[in-house]
Amino acid sequence: MLEKRRYGAGLPASPLLAAFFTAVVCLFLWRLSSCPGPQGTQLVAPSYLLLLPGNATSLPPPYPMHKLAPSDRTTLIDVKDFSFQLNNFPCNGSSSLLLLVLVHSAPGNVDKRRTIRETWGRGSHRVLFLLGAVESPATQEALEEENRTYRDLVQGRFLDTYRNMTYKHVMGLKWTAYYCPGARYLLKTDDDVFVNSPALLDFLAQDLSPWGARRLILCEPFAFAYVKRSYRSKWRVSPREYPGRVYPSYCAGWAVLYSPDVVFLLYREAQRTEYFWIDDVHVTGTLAARANLTQTPLGSLVLSSEQVQFMVGSRDNHSDIGVFLFGPPNLSRTEIHRLWQVVQDRRPAS
Repeated sequence: MLEKRRYGAGLPASPLLAAFFTAVVCLFLWRLSSCPGPQGTQLVAPSYLLLLPGNATSLPPPYPMHKLAPSDRTTLIDVKDFSFQLNNFPCNGSSSLLLLVLVHSAPGNVDKRRTIRETWGRGSHRVLFLLGAVESPATQEALEEENRTYRDLVQGRFLDTYRNMTYKHVMGLKWTAYYCPGARYLLKTDDDVFVNSPALLDFLAQDLSPWGARRLILCEPFAFAYVKRSYRSKWRVSPREYPGRVYPSYCAGWAVLYSPDVVFLLYREAQRTEYFWIDDVHVTGTLAARANLTQTPLGSLVLSSEQVQFMVGSRDNHSDIGVFLFGPPNLSRTEIHRLWQVVQDRRPAS
């Protein structure tokens, strides 16, 4: 579990000084290495603040929209005539929504969206699916019919292609800032990921804070990742696209939990920064660094592929597997249904 951040409470002077020195050294060596802790764990410097009754009202609101350009509503990075082709408003001005979930989905992934609606998308949280534009009128009509049925699609006026994923990610930040400012947390995820939504809601309310947080980016981070230059790589990036040899620390994009102030900071940076097509690197790496934000690791809260296979293939109650919040990406619809059944079986009867 993540520890709630406490800044020196109850520590004698010398351990506090040692902890401060360790944090400074870690920050200094951050781009070159990681600082090991006991038994090979990593020491994570406090990087976020939990809101509690004593400090929640003293902090400024997370969305100072007056700081954005007058043309911001119709701009998405370098798209100057942006609008939402499909839109929904499930937050309805609520100031008490604990969790908003925005799922990156491709237009043709109808069955994946249905699977999420039938499993972990159910509950007190709000789930929306983010899409780009399509060229086929028949496909667009099918999406509009799906949206009339479920009212959970958000579609932007940019083509839904692989190299346009950053538009989709930033569109999600934009939508949150404009249409759901009351959400305490935002989860960005993909449509082939399992979210243990009951455990996640408990985690937010009990292990973090039901009042929310500030400066929180909770994810599975990558540090010191080299830019791929090989023409054989799906992730090839030319020196013109990204001159550096190493990316900044960034998140695996399949599960990123943001506090609302981070949503605004990243969105504002995106609106004034040149486009880069790998959204995980650009949004949670480059833009986060520009906003002076750091990532907090999920650690053991993510299931491994081996644990997924054990849970999917076994009939016991999996009591030896502790609390988890996410399954890994690239899960099949059958695996997601089975994991949801396991989660339901493990929860105490109400």
